[in-house]
Amino acid sequence: MLDLLIIGYLAYRNGLKAKTKGLSAMKWGLLSFASTFCALFFGMYFVIAVLCRDTINLAQYTTFSYKESLDLATKVNQVFTNYPLRMVTYELIGFGGYLFIRYMLDRKPDKKEPEVHWMDKLGNNSGGE
Repeated sequence: MLDLLIIGYLAYRNGLKAKTKGLSAMKWGLLSFASTFCALFFGMYFVIAVLCRDTINLAQYTTFSYKESLDLATKVNQVFTNYPLRMVTYELIGFGGYLFIRYMLDRKPDKKEPEVHWMDKLGNNSGGE
């Protein structure tokens, strides 16, 4: 639950950044949410497949039955509760999804302000005459 709130806040921050660039805040916010969520799932898969080979053997779960899926869920829960550094690892990979969208927004040009000719500014500086 806390993950969704953090992802929502990060998407909101990218939406504000997009609004200052003159882009659609909703579009970039949803893109940020989706990117961060996908990166979280990729991070979780990476942690389970690479860092937890000693605890979880994914090769034995080629065909899922109800009992095997409960066994896998129990093992995954134990892996993340017994080793909190693994949870931090997949959270940081998920944060990379937010940073990727933020990088894309930073590369977009800023919204152009209407240029005022210097002659138009002369009339406003008359100083009380």
